[in-house]
Parts: sequence; structure tokens; C-alpha cells
Amino acid sequence: MFKKRGDNMATATFKVNNDILNWVLQIAGTQLNSEWINKINTWIKGEKTPTINQLKNLSKKSQIPFGNFFLSQPPRVEMPLLQFRTIDNSGITDASHELLSTIDAIQLRAAWLEDYRIKEGYSKIAFIGMGNKKKYRSASYKEIAEEILKYFDLVKGWNSTLKSNQNAFNFLRKKLSQKGIVTETGSFVGNKTRDSLNINEFRAFVLINKYAPFIFINTKDSKNARLFSLVHELVHLWYEKTEIFNYNFQTNPQYLNKKLEQQVNKISECILFDKDIFVKAWIESNDLALDKIYEIAKKFKTSPIATAITAKNYGLITQRVVDEVKGETTKNVANRKNKGGPNFYDTLAYRIDINFATSVINSTEAGDTTYLDAFSLLNVKNMKGYDSLKQRVEEKM
Repeated sequence: MFKKRGDNMATATFKVNNDILNWVLQIAGTQLNSEWINKINTWIKGEKTPTINQLKNLSKKSQIPFGNFFLSQPPRVEMPLLQFRTIDNSGITDASHELLSTIDAIQLRAAWLEDYRIKEGYSKIAFIGMGNKKKYRSASYKEIAEEILKYFDLVKGWNSTLKSNQNAFNFLRKKLSQKGIVTETGSFVGNKTRDSLNINEFRAFVLINKYAPFIFINTKDSKNARLFSLVHELVHLWYEKTEIFNYNFQTNPQYLNKKLEQQVNKISECILFDKDIFVKAWIESNDLALDKIYEIAKKFKTSPIATAITAKNYGLITQRVVDEVKGETTKNVANRKNKGGPNFYDTLAYRIDINFATSVINSTEAGDTTYLDAFSLLNVKNMKGYDSLKQRVEEKM
């Protein structure tokens, strides 16, 4: 209901439904500063009523259509992928603007790449859904992990021989790319650094496509956690199961598909932590349990929490130690700040999968894709950006 305030220069106000205001905080919280959040909370408590101008400004700031503030209930966004969250977040009814925008962008790229590969005569990627074959139904987690390693020309303990967690991530990403699996990364929407992705909402997601499967890794997560996310999503491709990976490492997680996720986690564990190498390293270390976990996490280029869970599964530590590591890990992620990085186009060339970028560039140079479409697919604004990205992609080939 509209009200007028004052006598002469009256300002129209409107009492927005609290369900709408809570929804705004949920999906646009990372885009709003503390002043806006406090202001919205005073509206929710009924201490003040927003003016129409305030709602217009909030609409621009949150990127929520102005008309939504006058609805009785939050609008429902239909996006099938949202029903494939790993963990049942009962308190979360809608996805954020940032997650929805990221999914939408990746879906557009996947659709383009599928069409391109079909026209170019590519075959379907055999790895997608391989785990559903009858011969693998009775296989052990270890046997399945060995099959996956073999498919990508990897050996047991492959990650323990590499220099750093970034090297391990890049190495596996390249192996996947060689088999046609696209991996993209990012910590914000497109090139909008204000629209930051929320690690508490998702760590990664995977889109199933027989010709153009995409894995997206949220780089708001720590570097040593990203490798597990990449392997986890790779195993989802093995089973041909779409997912938004929002695992929170709780003691008793409420999985939406418990059986599948337990399988995926166990296989991921076998891929990353070869048991013989892991136990040998544990026995040879003279450190206390907590120190051993950090030492072995460094060896396998993974996160301490993933290492601790594996150690517990191998019967080497108790849940109490896992909880202690989890507490320290959560604190470290919360305190982590982004530091100044490389050139914008160097960063963009890293975020975008090199084979995807090459496909777009080749199609554009051949006249099959317009430059405007290429700009959109590659997240560049103009020819200068296109040429800069093209140069970096060619240097990496």
C-alpha cells in the first residue's frame, strides 16, 4: 500500500512484503554493503517504510527488477540444475543472482560448443556415463578410480609427484581438456568484479553434455580445495549426473542423493589419495596427527579437511581430529583475501578453457561465428579484447 510523507514535497512510500525483503537479502546479499543491509533490516522490523526512490536504487544495486518489490511472494526462477545440489540446504529456497547468471552463461557456452563440435564431426565423449555400464555396477571404488585414471593417462599417486596444488589442478585440467571436457573457473560473474560468487552457496557445478560437458570451479574456494572439487565433478560425469557441488564438510551432511554422493566421494578419494602411498606417508611421519594431516595434504596437493576425512576413512584418526581441522579450515577461508593478480587478459585466458576459446576463435576466423557472438562467448568487450585474448590463447597452445 502506498503512503505519502510530509506536506509539500511528499515522498511516496511502500510497505514491501517481508518475504520479498528476506528474498532480496538472500539472493543479493554479496552485492549490498552494510548500509543497505541495515536499511532493509529496519524495513523488515517495521521501524521504517522504504520510499519509492529507495526501492528504485535498491533495484539497481541488487539487479532485481523494480516490479518484484511489489509482489506478494518472491518470484520462482525455473532452472532445472538447481534441483541437483549436493546438500539439502533447507533454508535456501532460491539461488543467488550470481549463481543463476553463471549457470546461464555456462549453459550458453555449452550449447554453442555442442553445435560447433557436431558440425565439425566430433564424436560423443565416451567417458560421459561410462559408470552406468553393467560391467562397472559391481566394481569396487578402487577399481572404478583405476579405470578413470587409465582413461586420462594418469598413474596412481599422480598428484603427489607435482610441485604445487596449482600445478596439480592445471595438470588435471589439461588432461580433461585433451579428452574434450571443458573446465572453466571464476570468482565473480563474467567480468563484473562486484558480483562476487559465494563459496557458501557452491564450490563447483557440472553440466552434462555428451559433446560439450562443462565443469565450473568457484575460485572463491581455497587453491588446495579446488582439486577435490574438480575430481568430484569429474566422477559425476562418469555417472552422467549433473550437480551443484555445495558440500559443506559437515559431520552428518544431508545429501539429496546419499547413495550417489557417497559413491562419488569414495571414488574421488581413491583418485586423489592412493591408499598405499597415503598410509606409507602417514607411518613414516613422526609428527602428531594434526601436523601429519597438513604435511600429507601438502604432499597430495589437497585441502587439509579432505585429507583428514580420508585419514579417518583409512582408520588413522578419529572424528574429533577431523572436526578440529574443519574448524581451522573454515577460519582460514573466511580470513583469506584476494591479492593483486596478473593482467586482466592473462586472468581471462586462464579462466576460460583453452580448447573452448580456440574453438570460438577458429569459428570466428572462418566466418561461421560473428565477432559480436564471439565477444559474448569469450567475455570480451571489443576487438582489442578479442585480439589480446587470442594472442594469449595462441601462446598457451
